[in-house]
Amino acid sequence: MTERPRYLTAVPRVGDPRVATRVARDVIGWSDEFDLDGILLFTGAGAVLDPWLGAAAIVAGTRRLVPLVALNPLYTHPYAAARSLLSITELYGRRVDLNLITGAAISELTSVGDPLDHGDRYARLQEYVELFLALLDGRPVTRAGRFYRVSGLHLSPPLPTELRPRLYLAGRSADAARTATALGATPMGMIPPGRDEVPDGVGALHFGVLARDTAQEAERAAREIFPDDPAGREMLRMSLANTDSVWKHELARAPGTTGSPVRLTPFHSFQADCPYLVGDHDTVAGHIASLTAAGVHTMVMDAPGTKEDFGHLAEVVRRLRAGDAR
Repeated sequence: MTERPRYLTAVPRVGDPRVATRVARDVIGWSDEFDLDGILLFTGAGAVLDPWLGAAAIVAGTRRLVPLVALNPLYTHPYAAARSLLSITELYGRRVDLNLITGAAISELTSVGDPLDHGDRYARLQEYVELFLALLDGRPVTRAGRFYRVSGLHLSPPLPTELRPRLYLAGRSADAARTATALGATPMGMIPPGRDEVPDGVGALHFGVLARDTAQEAERAAREIFPDDPAGREMLRMSLANTDSVWKHELARAPGTTGSPVRLTPFHSFQADCPYLVGDHDTVAGHIASLTAAGVHTMVMDAPGTKEDFGHLAEVVRRLRAGDAR
């Protein structure tokens, strides 16, 4: 049976920690009010809020939103992470999904003393997640791996089958693809620029949405919110020296788009971490529907900056769901 599409937003990385909490609360509240399906919570140096605490706040304060927690072996032992997930599901009876990452910012890896190269980080991630999932079964676990060694490690009670986390793994490299296959995780990528096809096997895409009642209004809003900025382009160029992320380098080389609602300016000008769909509600909904037809079942959308923008995103989702119902 084909999986029903899911529409998520994301708590944005906010440079000013004094406003990060307010922004997170706004995104959680608006996502719940407009009946979206979940929220991605980032981790690492650019994320002010701990994603597990954010996940607990989401399930405690919303009707049905499913947190998508970024999980990186750098920051927690598999036992601690499994306990966090189990605690949330025990307290609230709600699912928590996982976005599996390895970290790609070289400066951050250096600051925490992580010497592993790209391939070894994915090997560690696979071993980490296998141990994490075994602990959720509620039986003693003994492993003697390359990165983790445990003897009789036990976590209880077992996680109910219906609350097992969905696994997503972002990345365009061969290492990422192999790890996703080994773990049974859904590969996540960036929305293809222009009219490029969705890569085989990719079931989740990350992008932004800037929609309005008319195409002209949407283009005007895009120019105001994401102006082409030479200084931002230079910042992107410098940031690429600090990452071994394959998809970031691919997007940075991609030319501007024509004949498509996909806009690369927000990414190229260092104003967003992903491309954006820009257009009237029907055009944006139609493009997303074409992605669903290509096998994408999870849309992780950048959180709009205002409640008005959220309302337009919600209108796009409403039209998509109405189309699904027919």
